[in-house]
Amino acid sequence: MRHRYGRLVKKDNVVVFPGALERLIERGLDAVEDTDYAEAVEAFGQAYHFDSDNTRILAPYAVSLYETKDFPLAKEVATKLLHSGTTDYLDAMELYLAISIQLQDYDEVEMTIEALLDEDIVPPDMVNKFNYLRELNKRLSYRYLREDLEPRKFDTFTMEEFLEGTTETQQKMLAEFENSELDRATQILLSQIVEKESLHPIVITYALVLLRDSGYEGELTVRKFGQSKQVIPAELELPSQDERSIDVVNQIGILFEKDPTRMQMAIDASLRYGIVAYPFCWDEFSTTDVADAYTQYIESMFTGEPVIATELNSMIRSVDQQTER
Repeated sequence: MRHRYGRLVKKDNVVVFPGALERLIERGLDAVEDTDYAEAVEAFGQAYHFDSDNTRILAPYAVSLYETKDFPLAKEVATKLLHSGTTDYLDAMELYLAISIQLQDYDEVEMTIEALLDEDIVPPDMVNKFNYLRELNKRLSYRYLREDLEPRKFDTFTMEEFLEGTTETQQKMLAEFENSELDRATQILLSQIVEKESLHPIVITYALVLLRDSGYEGELTVRKFGQSKQVIPAELELPSQDERSIDVVNQIGILFEKDPTRMQMAIDASLRYGIVAYPFCWDEFSTTDVADAYTQYIESMFTGEPVIATELNSMIRSVDQQTER
């Protein structure tokens, strides 16, 4: 009656009984539900070693690897998921593309999304999501991918010299650090800039992204727009690339489904927020509330009517006005 318990799995002359494999899978699924992705990776990793074609493993294992930033293995598993014939093909493709962006496989992402859209594989209710990924991929490709440039030497500066510059000058000074190996002294200088509340928010964002890209693991306190947050730069997502920002864009797309012009204006405003307010992301408000607030904000631009005076509406307007300076 062995079939009642499932099939035996054999790997490297080791027999794994189905009960043990099932326990590993359940352990991994429970860990995902508890957002304990390190635990999930450990459990799914053992199960994947013995049964890499098990479709119950692939999706949650790929997500857990993504969350723990093991992007090369995450892509391997996501590729296997796409080839498994899963009924959730587009969800699997979205995960695959998100992983590919993290790996800076920008050309592949562009060609894949272009093919999906040209062949009408993406249903109408998911077009906005894939267009968002495409635009994000283009921005990151333009700004962060510089494979043709060799690391270069740069002239550093003191904090006093930096503070004497205008916002535009400060951004140009920070640009000197792109595509360069940052030594400890430079990381400390950038950390001081990040924690300087009086600087323009976009300058703080720029310095924080540079630290994030350099793998800086020190804890910093970021203060913007009356808010304070302790962060470890190396653990942050890039601006507007976090799951919350994507959810807001999708919700805006639904609300403005019949008005592409207003939709794009609202999406652009939300993405500006993601950059200027980084690493803050409407933390105290629901996705629905945020999308509704951007709807009111854009409508007010067309009608001239003031938006309702709420904390969220005021915060959105305050952040957006920073881009006009």
